[in-house]
Amino acid sequence: MKKLKIFPKMFIQIFSVLGIIIILVHLLVFFIFPKTYLETRKEEVYNKANEISSIMNGKEIKYVEQTLELYSKSSEIKAFIKERNNNNNEIQIKDNIDANLESNSNSLIIEEREIKLNDGKKTYLQFVSTADMQKDAKDLSLKFLPYSLLISILFSTIISLIYAKLIKNNVQEIQIVTDKMMKLDKKIRLEVSSNDEVGELKQQINDLYSTLLRTIDDLEFKNKEILKLEKLKYDFFKGASHELKTPLASLKIILENMKYNIGKYKERDIYINECIEIVDSLTKNISQILSVHSIENLNNDEEYLEINDTLEDVLKKYEILAHQKKITINNYILDENVYIGKTALKIILSNLISNAVKYTDVNGVINIGMVNDWLYIENSYGNNKISNMDEIFDVKFDLNKENSNGLGLYIVSNILNNYNIEYKALQDEEFFIFKIKILS
Repeated sequence: MKKLKIFPKMFIQIFSVLGIIIILVHLLVFFIFPKTYLETRKEEVYNKANEISSIMNGKEIKYVEQTLELYSKSSEIKAFIKERNNNNNEIQIKDNIDANLESNSNSLIIEEREIKLNDGKKTYLQFVSTADMQKDAKDLSLKFLPYSLLISILFSTIISLIYAKLIKNNVQEIQIVTDKMMKLDKKIRLEVSSNDEVGELKQQINDLYSTLLRTIDDLEFKNKEILKLEKLKYDFFKGASHELKTPLASLKIILENMKYNIGKYKERDIYINECIEIVDSLTKNISQILSVHSIENLNNDEEYLEINDTLEDVLKKYEILAHQKKITINNYILDENVYIGKTALKIILSNLISNAVKYTDVNGVINIGMVNDWLYIENSYGNNKISNMDEIFDVKFDLNKENSNGLGLYIVSNILNNYNIEYKALQDEEFFIFKIKILS
């Protein structure tokens, strides 16, 4: 059997319920009406008996007989002068009473009233009404029940159509809007125009969709962060591998030439010292690589940190090296804060201070301070002026060039980019300056 759609199904269901209610009501009317009708007739006979008997008081017997006869002809209630009967247990009824004595549902209503005639004698008036309850009720019911039933069915049809259409429209609206929600239309929402269960359902769907969109946005943001982090890791290890392979290859060449006493490499003492410097450089690079072994954790860990707390710890590590080169370090940082990860801040300051100490000339100066929301670290460079500032953040190692770049600034730039923090590298006649924006 083919499944019905919601509109005909709801129409049939609502119409069936209303139809059953209407039929039950009409059946109750049909069965209860005879009793109500009988009570009404009793009350009518009682009132008429009182009214006519009061009028007949003090009248002549002939007048009374004629009046009652005339009234009986024009009314369903028959009125007579009661004849005397010696048997008090019997009630005499005139023969002209319209009563179907064979009917099982026939009801006889009798009221008697005592009146005085004009001659002072007392007589009794008898008021009689017969009612065939089933026949009368059926006749009356057939007069109005068909019309009532027809009107009720018509009314039920209209109500069923309205409610079925209303429910269908709500369901269709939910279906259409949820189809658009499946396509992730961020502006679409169900219109909530009522506080009933349908309105609550629409609002719940809207809330669920809003939660879903927030979750999707959060996932998209996290995916972008993961891709960004993966690129950072790839670039970092790509540069790091180059940083390690180049000095290792150079070290191997020097050692092989020393082994076979080739050319200038016969002066082993000189080139042993050079090999030691290369090993020291490799040790430093490996240390830098290991310092960011947890680079994937440098994300979504921002907090407000006091710069000077981390800076003082870093400066202590380079205190001996700075003392050997007779470098003066001026720290003007007070209680300024920066919004960044704790590990990231330590790596950044370590690399910047390391570079500053390394490239500051003997008896040079390193200044650390704040100017207009920019943290700056500047060092005097003497004859170590950088010729190409555009390549300062690239990884480049070359034994035959003085302008070789290590991993320090490369690591710093990538970490700051990861946190979307603005930075600058500048130089003037005396100082190389690295600046970091700590407030947006």
